[in-house]
Amino acid sequence: MKSPKLLSALLAAILVCASLSAQTLQLETTQSLSDLELTLGAAPVEIDLRDSFDIDGVTGQIVELAFNKGIINIEMLANDAPLNVANFLNYVDDGDYDNSIIHRLIPEFVAQGGGFTAELPTSPLPTDDPVVNEFSLSNQRGTLSMAKLANDPDSATSSFFINLNDNSENLDVQNEGFTVFSRVIGTGMDVADLIEVVPTWTVTLDAGGFPFEDVPLEGGVNDPVSVDLMIVLNTAKRVEKYPAEGIDSMLSFAVEKGAGLEASVELQGSTLVVDPGESTSSAGSVTVTATDSNGNEQSLSFNVTVVSEEPFFTTRPLSRAVVLGRPVTLSANAFSETEATYQWKKDGVAITGATQTTYSIDSFESGDAGIYALSATNTNGTSESMGGELTAIDMPAELVNLSTRGFAGAGEQALIAGFFAGGSAGNMDLLIRGLGPALTARGVTGAMPDPRLRLVPIAGDEVFNDDWDIGNDLGLVDAFSQRSGAAELENGSADALIIGSYPVSGYTALITPKGDSSEGVVLAEVFDADVDTGASPARLVNISTRAFVGEGDRVLIAGFYVVGGEKATLLIRALGPELANRGVTGFLSDPQLRVVDELGNDIAVSDNWGDSPFKDSLIRETENLSATVPAEGSLDASTIVTLDPGGYSVIVSGVGGATGVGLVEIFEMQ
Repeated sequence: MKSPKLLSALLAAILVCASLSAQTLQLETTQSLSDLELTLGAAPVEIDLRDSFDIDGVTGQIVELAFNKGIINIEMLANDAPLNVANFLNYVDDGDYDNSIIHRLIPEFVAQGGGFTAELPTSPLPTDDPVVNEFSLSNQRGTLSMAKLANDPDSATSSFFINLNDNSENLDVQNEGFTVFSRVIGTGMDVADLIEVVPTWTVTLDAGGFPFEDVPLEGGVNDPVSVDLMIVLNTAKRVEKYPAEGIDSMLSFAVEKGAGLEASVELQGSTLVVDPGESTSSAGSVTVTATDSNGNEQSLSFNVTVVSEEPFFTTRPLSRAVVLGRPVTLSANAFSETEATYQWKKDGVAITGATQTTYSIDSFESGDAGIYALSATNTNGTSESMGGELTAIDMPAELVNLSTRGFAGAGEQALIAGFFAGGSAGNMDLLIRGLGPALTARGVTGAMPDPRLRLVPIAGDEVFNDDWDIGNDLGLVDAFSQRSGAAELENGSADALIIGSYPVSGYTALITPKGDSSEGVVLAEVFDADVDTGASPARLVNISTRAFVGEGDRVLIAGFYVVGGEKATLLIRALGPELANRGVTGFLSDPQLRVVDELGNDIAVSDNWGDSPFKDSLIRETENLSATVPAEGSLDASTIVTLDPGGYSVIVSGVGGATGVGLVEIFEMQ
């Protein structure tokens, strides 16, 4: 239990001057940093800087005393005075020393603090029970000891003093010896010496008019006493010797990379990470500087050389299903600083004449199925890419029943779903819905209560609907719903629906709130309702939906079915930064996507498209589909998947909980 301290307990020690002796424990280098020779593409090298920089001989807990004159770091001497160290650290941890003063200064002897607050009138600091005296170490210059009452060796509480001189002849023999519990490290005594030359006065500081003697105060005899003139201990806190995440430290590190070095050099706490990178050989110096909290520095330098050896692959061939008789192109990319030669292999056997980074088959046959890999050779050796498997199929599966769920509002916040009916010329029966109330029945919170659906064809008239059972042929709605497998809607609900036979073309469906209705989560659905979908010359081939991407129920979800045939190969993208090039504001800064099956299992994931292991295939297939390739280095997401028949969803969200307008796209690749 803490209680107010008596003034007599703070000022009772009788001290006599002694002679000067120096003591410092300085920042130093302990071993050199070795030169590095790294290979392009190799794993980063981690260097523990604690092996090369140290504060000589300091092994105990460090406490930083931040005075208004500067910082004094001290090392706790727990092996010699464990009870007094625990006592002192308790006051530090409780914040009792924060905003306290040096209340007594005797030049060439001691500076005493830990007794009174930095305010007028001042107040005694709260104290714990007295601590047992543990005199063991001599009161040399630069040591800290606990103050105590005369003739009472076990009376020390919060008050401490810094020995400004070698006081061993006095204090080691008084009152059974004054317990040294800590010592100043670094150049902290330079700060103590600045305190030592501050003039001292006999003044009244407390409300009772008690005369404080030898109080250090800046200014002259005519200056009124104020806190601004006092020597204030602003904070006292534990610090570690070396930096690490989330902790304060006495030392800090800085790194400087010499000109010509392209390798990445990064500090992570007390660890220096050197990453050779993957693209450029280079050489140069690295200088690491350690600085203590008094501004003292020590530096070490070493050289880093990054060299290239055998080629290494940055992308790999894409695995996919290929329809018999159709063309297909494989590609892979390798980095080599010297000239390299290439050779494609199928199932481990070299393909005659296939010596470029791409390999094309004009008309795929069943015998072409297999695992393809590219080898690259330079003067230092040969590397081989991971393999990509081509599977032969007679008939591709097709996309049907496209849907996208997202958050929508009025104007620019509309959910905008674009889709394309492809194939030969002709019409296809389409069932298009904008659902809000129906989602509530499915357990979705925050659904739009009254959506309005607008269908805009590339050519032709726009079509509108507010309430699905008003303005539509309900018999035709029932027929189209049964053909496509669309779930029935509740009679009288405010969900929106458009049906009809539409020519092969591109279409945009916009969903907004009707009138003054509120915004919310909506589901845009496009169903192929032809009588015989498999025999129809026209069919759905892609969908793209733009909407606000939030969190929870407000993420953007695109659903689709793959039916008929054997497999379907799809390009799936989630765009955010790319939308800025299309004039969209408030775009999703960093989208990510997941492709999941009907059981919720992940089929594919993508974050930054440029990190894809088949980046070159992404670029080629995107261009083949006449879609825009995102900017190099953008955070848009893109992937290619080959899927068996079944139902799938694409879930688009923001990395780290980011929100904004996003676009999800699903393209059928041929």
